[in-house]
Amino acid sequence: MKKNSKLFMFVVTLLIALFISGCKPTLNPRINVYTRDTTSGTRDGFFTAIDMKEAVTDNSSLVDDYVELAGNGDIISAIKNDIYGIGYISLSSLEGSTLKGLSYEGIAPNETNVLNGTYLLKRNFNYIIRSTYTTSTKQAIIEAFIAYLSTKEAKATIQSKDGIVSINPDDPSWNDIKVNFPITLEDNHDITMMFGGSTSVEKIAKALSSEFSQKCGNFVTEHNHTGSGDAYKRTQGSEKDGANALDIGFSSREFKLLDSEPALLGTTGIICVDAIVVVVHPDNVLNSISQATLKSIYSGIMTTWKELESQQ
Repeated sequence: MKKNSKLFMFVVTLLIALFISGCKPTLNPRINVYTRDTTSGTRDGFFTAIDMKEAVTDNSSLVDDYVELAGNGDIISAIKNDIYGIGYISLSSLEGSTLKGLSYEGIAPNETNVLNGTYLLKRNFNYIIRSTYTTSTKQAIIEAFIAYLSTKEAKATIQSKDGIVSINPDDPSWNDIKVNFPITLEDNHDITMMFGGSTSVEKIAKALSSEFSQKCGNFVTEHNHTGSGDAYKRTQGSEKDGANALDIGFSSREFKLLDSEPALLGTTGIICVDAIVVVVHPDNVLNSISQATLKSIYSGIMTTWKELESQQ
Protein backbone atom coordinates (compact mmCIF):
# COMPACT_ATOMS: atom_id res chain seq x y z
CA MET A 1 0.00 0.00 0.00
CA LYS A 2 2.87 2.30 0.84
CA LYS A 3 4.46 1.73 -2.57
CA ASN A 4 1.16 2.38 -4.34
CA SER A 5 0.69 5.60 -2.38
CA LYS A 6 4.17 6.80 -3.30
CA LEU A 7 3.61 5.93 -6.93
CA PHE A 8 0.27 7.76 -6.94
CA MET A 9 1.84 10.91 -5.50
CA PHE A 10 4.71 10.73 -7.98
CA VAL A 11 2.33 10.39 -10.93
CA VAL A 12 0.24 13.32 -9.67
CA THR A 13 3.37 15.46 -9.38
CA LEU A 14 4.44 14.54 -12.90
CA LEU A 15 0.99 15.28 -14.33
CA ILE A 16 0.93 18.70 -12.68
CA ALA A 17 4.38 19.53 -14.04
CA LEU A 18 3.41 18.44 -17.51
CA PHE A 19 0.16 20.39 -17.40
CA ILE A 20 2.05 23.53 -16.46
CA SER A 21 4.62 23.00 -19.20
CA GLY A 22 1.96 22.21 -21.80
CA CYS A 23 3.39 18.75 -22.53
CA LYS A 24 1.31 15.67 -23.17
CA PRO A 25 1.31 13.59 -19.94
CA THR A 26 2.21 9.92 -19.72
CA LEU A 27 1.59 7.50 -16.88
CA ASN A 28 4.85 5.68 -17.44
CA PRO A 29 7.48 8.25 -18.44
CA ARG A 30 10.93 7.26 -19.63
CA ILE A 31 13.89 7.92 -17.35
CA ASN A 32 16.00 10.63 -18.96
CA VAL A 33 19.61 9.70 -18.25
CA TYR A 34 22.31 12.37 -17.92
CA THR A 35 26.04 11.73 -17.79
CA ARG A 36 29.31 13.67 -17.92
CA ASP A 37 31.69 13.52 -20.89
CA THR A 38 34.39 10.86 -21.14
CA THR A 39 37.21 13.12 -19.89
CA SER A 40 35.41 13.83 -16.61
CA GLY A 41 36.83 12.61 -13.30
CA THR A 42 33.31 12.68 -11.85
CA ARG A 43 32.21 10.28 -14.57
CA ASP A 44 35.20 8.03 -13.86
CA GLY A 45 34.36 7.86 -10.16
CA PHE A 46 30.68 7.28 -10.78
CA PHE A 47 30.93 4.46 -13.31
CA THR A 48 33.76 2.79 -11.41
CA ALA A 49 31.64 2.77 -8.26
CA ILE A 50 28.53 1.30 -9.91
CA ASP A 51 30.48 -1.50 -11.63
CA MET A 52 30.41 -0.03 -15.15
CA LYS A 53 34.13 0.58 -15.57
CA GLU A 54 33.80 0.06 -19.33
CA ALA A 55 31.62 3.20 -19.51
CA VAL A 56 34.33 5.49 -18.08
CA THR A 57 35.66 6.25 -21.57
CA ASP A 58 33.20 4.42 -23.83
CA ASN A 59 29.56 5.35 -24.41
CA SER A 60 28.63 2.14 -26.24
CA SER A 61 27.46 0.39 -23.06
CA LEU A 62 25.10 3.22 -22.07
CA VAL A 63 21.33 3.33 -22.46
CA ASP A 64 20.00 4.71 -25.75
CA ASP A 65 19.24 8.44 -25.83
CA TYR A 66 21.48 9.34 -22.89
CA VAL A 67 22.47 13.01 -22.67
CA GLU A 68 26.18 13.81 -22.29
CA LEU A 69 27.11 17.13 -20.71
CA ALA A 70 30.41 18.85 -19.96
CA GLY A 71 30.20 19.95 -16.31
CA ASN A 72 28.42 19.80 -12.96
CA GLY A 73 26.66 23.04 -13.77
CA ASP A 74 25.30 21.65 -17.03
CA ILE A 75 23.90 18.58 -15.26
CA ILE A 76 22.28 20.80 -12.62
CA SER A 77 20.68 23.09 -15.21
CA ALA A 78 19.34 20.16 -17.23
CA ILE A 79 17.72 18.30 -14.33
CA LYS A 80 16.26 21.49 -12.88
CA ASN A 81 14.16 21.56 -16.03
CA ASP A 82 13.50 17.82 -16.35
CA ILE A 83 11.28 16.13 -13.80
CA TYR A 84 12.00 12.82 -15.54
CA GLY A 85 15.78 13.24 -15.34
CA ILE A 86 18.47 11.52 -13.29
CA GLY A 87 22.18 12.34 -13.19
CA TYR A 88 25.18 12.73 -10.92
CA ILE A 89 27.28 15.63 -9.68
CA SER A 90 30.02 16.36 -7.17
CA LEU A 91 28.82 16.70 -3.57
CA SER A 92 30.54 20.10 -3.52
CA SER A 93 28.10 21.21 -6.24
CA LEU A 94 24.93 19.99 -4.50
CA GLU A 95 24.51 22.86 -2.05
CA GLY A 96 22.63 25.68 -3.73
CA SER A 97 21.69 23.55 -6.74
CA THR A 98 18.06 23.06 -5.52
CA LEU A 99 18.26 19.45 -6.77
CA LYS A 100 17.52 16.46 -4.56
CA GLY A 101 20.58 14.39 -3.68
CA LEU A 102 19.72 10.71 -3.20
CA SER A 103 21.02 8.41 -0.50
CA TYR A 104 23.22 5.65 -1.93
CA GLU A 105 22.70 2.14 -0.58
CA GLY A 106 20.68 3.75 2.23
CA ILE A 107 23.47 6.14 3.30
CA ALA A 108 23.00 9.90 3.02
CA PRO A 109 25.58 11.86 0.98
CA ASN A 110 27.33 14.07 3.51
CA GLU A 111 30.81 14.80 4.81
CA THR A 112 30.44 12.74 7.99
CA ASN A 113 29.46 9.60 6.10
CA VAL A 114 32.28 10.05 3.58
CA LEU A 115 34.89 10.39 6.34
CA ASN A 116 33.58 7.43 8.35
CA GLY A 117 33.62 5.26 5.24
CA THR A 118 29.92 4.39 5.06
CA TYR A 119 29.10 6.45 1.96
CA LEU A 120 30.77 4.60 -0.89
CA LEU A 121 30.05 6.75 -3.94
CA LYS A 122 33.20 8.86 -3.65
CA ARG A 123 36.55 9.65 -5.24
CA ASN A 124 39.84 11.39 -4.41
CA PHE A 125 40.88 14.85 -5.53
CA ASN A 126 44.50 14.50 -6.66
CA TYR A 127 47.37 16.69 -7.80
CA ILE A 128 50.24 16.14 -10.20
CA ILE A 129 53.34 18.30 -10.62
CA ARG A 130 55.87 18.56 -13.41
CA SER A 131 58.86 16.23 -13.55
CA THR A 132 61.03 19.07 -14.88
CA TYR A 133 60.73 22.86 -14.53
CA THR A 134 61.93 25.74 -16.66
CA THR A 135 63.38 27.49 -13.58
CA SER A 136 64.54 26.39 -10.13
CA THR A 137 62.34 29.14 -8.64
CA LYS A 138 59.17 27.57 -10.03
CA GLN A 139 60.20 24.17 -8.76
CA ALA A 140 60.89 25.57 -5.29
CA ILE A 141 57.49 27.30 -5.18
CA ILE A 142 55.69 24.10 -6.12
CA GLU A 143 57.62 22.08 -3.52
CA ALA A 144 56.62 24.63 -0.87
CA PHE A 145 53.01 24.59 -2.08
CA ILE A 146 52.81 20.78 -1.81
CA ALA A 147 54.16 20.97 1.74
CA TYR A 148 51.57 23.64 2.55
CA LEU A 149 48.75 21.23 1.61
CA SER A 150 49.49 19.17 4.73
CA THR A 151 49.03 22.10 7.13
CA LYS A 152 46.09 22.98 9.34
CA GLU A 153 45.62 26.24 7.42
CA ALA A 154 45.42 24.57 4.01
CA LYS A 155 43.08 21.86 5.26
CA ALA A 156 40.77 24.51 6.73
CA THR A 157 40.66 26.22 3.34
CA ILE A 158 39.94 22.91 1.61
CA GLN A 159 37.04 22.32 4.01
CA SER A 160 35.71 25.83 3.42
CA LYS A 161 35.52 25.05 -0.30
CA ASP A 162 33.63 21.77 0.27
CA GLY A 163 36.58 19.41 0.10
CA ILE A 164 36.37 16.56 2.62
CA VAL A 165 39.48 16.20 4.78
CA SER A 166 40.26 15.58 8.45
CA ILE A 167 42.22 18.17 10.44
CA ASN A 168 44.25 16.22 12.99
CA PRO A 169 45.85 17.46 16.24
CA ASP A 170 49.33 16.54 15.00
CA ASP A 171 48.99 18.32 11.64
CA PRO A 172 51.65 21.05 11.33
CA SER A 173 50.88 24.71 10.99
CA TRP A 174 52.57 26.69 8.22
CA ASN A 175 54.69 28.49 10.82
CA ASP A 176 56.04 25.10 11.91
CA ILE A 177 57.45 24.19 8.50
CA LYS A 178 57.97 27.36 6.46
CA VAL A 179 61.60 27.62 7.60
CA ASN A 180 62.28 24.60 5.37
CA PHE A 181 61.31 26.59 2.26
CA PRO A 182 63.47 29.72 1.89
CA ILE A 183 61.75 30.50 -1.44
CA THR A 184 58.87 31.87 0.64
CA LEU A 185 61.10 34.71 1.88
CA GLU A 186 61.90 35.94 -1.62
CA ASP A 187 60.02 38.47 -3.75
CA ASN A 188 58.28 36.33 -6.37
CA HIS A 189 55.85 38.88 -7.79
CA ASP A 190 57.33 38.48 -11.29
CA ILE A 191 56.82 34.67 -11.32
CA THR A 192 53.62 33.30 -12.88
CA MET A 193 52.48 29.85 -11.72
CA MET A 194 50.05 27.92 -13.90
CA PHE A 195 47.32 25.81 -12.27
CA GLY A 196 44.68 23.73 -14.09
CA GLY A 197 43.02 20.40 -14.70
CA SER A 198 39.74 19.29 -13.12
CA THR A 199 36.79 21.68 -12.98
CA SER A 200 35.57 19.88 -9.84
CA VAL A 201 38.80 20.83 -8.02
CA GLU A 202 38.91 24.37 -9.44
CA LYS A 203 37.27 26.10 -6.48
CA ILE A 204 39.70 24.50 -4.02
CA ALA A 205 42.72 25.08 -6.27
CA LYS A 206 41.96 28.79 -6.69
CA ALA A 207 41.51 29.33 -2.96
CA LEU A 208 44.72 27.48 -2.03
CA SER A 209 46.87 29.14 -4.68
CA SER A 210 45.59 32.61 -3.82
CA GLU A 211 46.31 32.33 -0.10
CA PHE A 212 49.66 30.60 -0.61
CA SER A 213 50.82 33.32 -3.00
CA GLN A 214 50.63 35.75 -0.08
CA LYS A 215 52.83 33.42 1.99
CA CYS A 216 55.34 32.89 -0.81
CA GLY A 217 56.46 36.25 -2.20
CA ASN A 218 53.20 37.10 -3.99
CA PHE A 219 53.74 35.05 -7.13
CA VAL A 220 51.07 35.48 -9.83
CA THR A 221 48.48 32.71 -10.10
CA GLU A 222 46.80 31.76 -13.37
CA HIS A 223 44.20 29.01 -13.72
CA ASN A 224 43.12 27.07 -16.79
CA HIS A 225 40.75 24.30 -15.70
CA THR A 226 39.62 22.19 -18.65
CA GLY A 227 39.13 18.72 -17.14
CA SER A 228 40.99 15.96 -15.31
CA GLY A 229 42.36 14.54 -18.56
CA ASP A 230 44.51 17.64 -19.04
CA ALA A 231 46.16 17.45 -15.60
CA TYR A 232 48.67 14.80 -16.67
CA LYS A 233 48.79 15.87 -20.30
CA ARG A 234 49.89 19.42 -19.46
CA THR A 235 52.37 18.63 -16.67
CA GLN A 236 54.14 15.47 -17.84
CA GLY A 237 52.35 14.39 -21.02
CA SER A 238 52.05 15.47 -24.62
CA GLU A 239 51.36 19.16 -23.86
CA LYS A 240 53.88 19.67 -21.04
CA ASP A 241 55.94 22.05 -23.17
CA GLY A 242 53.06 23.61 -25.10
CA ALA A 243 51.18 26.87 -24.76
CA ASN A 244 48.84 25.35 -22.15
CA ALA A 245 51.56 23.78 -19.96
CA LEU A 246 50.84 23.65 -16.22
CA ASP A 247 53.10 23.80 -13.17
CA ILE A 248 50.59 21.76 -11.19
CA GLY A 249 47.46 19.98 -12.37
CA PHE A 250 44.45 18.67 -10.47
CA SER A 251 42.36 15.59 -11.14
CA SER A 252 39.07 14.34 -9.69
CA ARG A 253 39.98 10.78 -10.63
CA GLU A 254 42.97 8.51 -10.17
CA PHE A 255 45.86 8.83 -12.58
CA LYS A 256 46.40 5.88 -14.91
CA LEU A 257 49.97 5.36 -13.75
CA LEU A 258 50.37 1.91 -15.31
CA ASP A 259 48.67 2.80 -18.56
CA SER A 260 48.42 6.12 -20.38
CA GLU A 261 49.60 8.43 -17.56
CA PRO A 262 52.94 7.05 -16.31
CA ALA A 263 53.71 9.89 -13.92
CA LEU A 264 57.14 10.06 -12.33
CA LEU A 265 57.24 8.49 -8.86
CA GLY A 266 56.63 11.08 -6.15
CA THR A 267 54.95 13.65 -8.40
CA THR A 268 51.32 12.86 -7.50
CA GLY A 269 49.29 12.95 -4.30
CA ILE A 270 45.85 13.29 -2.70
CA ILE A 271 44.40 16.65 -1.66
CA CYS A 272 41.10 15.51 -0.19
CA VAL A 273 38.06 13.32 -0.80
CA ASP A 274 34.84 14.23 -2.60
CA ALA A 275 31.53 12.42 -2.85
CA ILE A 276 29.51 11.92 -6.00
CA VAL A 277 25.78 12.39 -5.58
CA VAL A 278 22.95 11.00 -7.69
CA VAL A 279 20.50 13.84 -8.29
CA VAL A 280 16.89 14.19 -9.43
CA HIS A 281 14.41 17.02 -9.81
CA PRO A 282 13.33 18.45 -6.40
CA ASP A 283 9.72 17.33 -7.01
CA ASN A 284 10.76 13.71 -7.56
CA VAL A 285 9.58 11.40 -4.74
CA LEU A 286 12.67 9.19 -5.01
CA ASN A 287 14.93 9.51 -1.95
CA SER A 288 17.38 6.63 -2.20
CA ILE A 289 18.95 4.42 -4.83
CA SER A 290 21.19 1.37 -4.97
CA GLN A 291 24.27 0.47 -6.98
CA ALA A 292 22.36 -2.29 -8.78
CA THR A 293 19.51 0.05 -9.74
CA LEU A 294 21.90 2.71 -11.07
CA LYS A 295 23.68 0.11 -13.17
CA SER A 296 20.32 -1.03 -14.57
CA ILE A 297 19.34 2.54 -15.43
CA TYR A 298 22.62 3.55 -17.07
CA SER A 299 22.98 0.30 -19.01
CA GLY A 300 19.40 0.51 -20.34
CA ILE A 301 17.91 -2.48 -18.51
CA MET A 302 15.54 -0.25 -16.55
CA THR A 303 14.13 2.55 -18.68
CA THR A 304 10.90 3.85 -17.10
CA TRP A 305 9.97 5.48 -13.82
CA LYS A 306 7.34 2.81 -13.19
CA GLU A 307 10.03 0.14 -13.27
CA LEU A 308 12.19 2.20 -10.94
CA GLU A 309 9.34 2.80 -8.51
CA SER A 310 8.64 -0.93 -8.35
CA GLN A 311 12.20 -1.53 -7.12
CA GLN A 312 11.89 0.86 -4.19
